[in-house]
Amino acid sequence: MDNRVREVIGGALRPNDPRRFLVEAMIGAMHADGALDAREAGVLEAHLAAHPLFAGVNAAASRTLIELATDAIKFAGSAAARVPAIAKGLPSRIHRIAGYAMACEISAADAELSHDEMAFLELLRQHLRIATHEAQHVFHALHAGQLAAHLEDRLLRIRSLVPFVIELFTLRAHALGRAVDDHRFAVRDFLLALPDMALPKDDLDAALFQAFRKPRTGDVYSELSVLAQYLPDPVDRWWMVVYAVAAEAPGSVTSWRVIPFLAMMQHAFGLGDADMDVAVIDAQVFPASLPRPS
Repeated sequence: MDNRVREVIGGALRPNDPRRFLVEAMIGAMHADGALDAREAGVLEAHLAAHPLFAGVNAAASRTLIELATDAIKFAGSAAARVPAIAKGLPSRIHRIAGYAMACEISAADAELSHDEMAFLELLRQHLRIATHEAQHVFHALHAGQLAAHLEDRLLRIRSLVPFVIELFTLRAHALGRAVDDHRFAVRDFLLALPDMALPKDDLDAALFQAFRKPRTGDVYSELSVLAQYLPDPVDRWWMVVYAVAAEAPGSVTSWRVIPFLAMMQHAFGLGDADMDVAVIDAQVFPASLPRPS
């Protein structure tokens, strides 16, 4: 994992750090069946000590994360009751997949999955918008003893989508009539702030420069339709909508229907109204402090 990725998804704890909720997902899995197991605690401790997502988190900070998660679950009354808050604290795709996978690993640490644990994992999957086939891949990797490699592969795959995200935001710039350098710089800063888009700044700059200088037909919808052909997975298409909505000013999106570019995305990507509504809800979870290219 290169330095840029470590910087974005690791490092010292920050305000509203998503890793607090990664820990809470794991603590929730430990509490789901009402019986704490030393093997489950061992998996948690191993992740906190060695997983790249927790790089830069020292022993004292790890204890704080565990205490915060345990107190939150006790205050809520159950692990299941905290699932909506956990999902809200994990807006990025890579953190959501990691949170779900780590919770699965905790639950399976004692060599069996109880009904309560399965119910917790299913509730977590639904709130984190983990597709059924993605969840199946996680369990297959877990049973094969290859979960760490699977998560690394997922990160690499998400990063492989960056060129398509750049194309999307270039088309958005044209739709807004803002395909100029200042807007390009704003898009760069926005993407750099997203853990899913963890590319070196120079690489992102170069790719955006090429995309903004590329000759265009003037028909944004047609170009979105071409982009959709490179994104056969509806989950990838849905996340493109999430990123596009997240770029709007906080609180400005009451309905995707009033934003012409989002309406074009819906038709070009073949997404239903319910999918668009959920994407808007999830996009609004991203921090208000993001440098948005409005």
